[in-house]
Amino acid sequence: MKHARSWLLAMGIGVFTVLGLSIPPALAGPECECVGNGKRIKEGGVICLQIGSSQRYLARCERVLNNTSWKKLSDGCPTAQMSPRTANATARVRG
Repeated sequence: MKHARSWLLAMGIGVFTVLGLSIPPALAGPECECVGNGKRIKEGGVICLQIGSSQRYLARCERVLNNTSWKKLSDGCPTAQMSPRTANATARVRG
């Protein structure tokens, strides 16, 4: 009787070990990406998301539990502007 219990215990431990090692964990992988504006952005990436025809905001790709999601950082998107002084210098160089 003792031998049968020991054998069943050993088999149970073996089966659970094999199953535990063969089933991949249900976690998001290290190469997570978000999709925004038709492009794939890696986790941690920041882009200007275009929502509809008029709404735009700065967002970062982040992981929430097991999924990737956009986190809104600020309304609107930063734009680069050329100062009048730089514009004049560029015009002179181009001739």
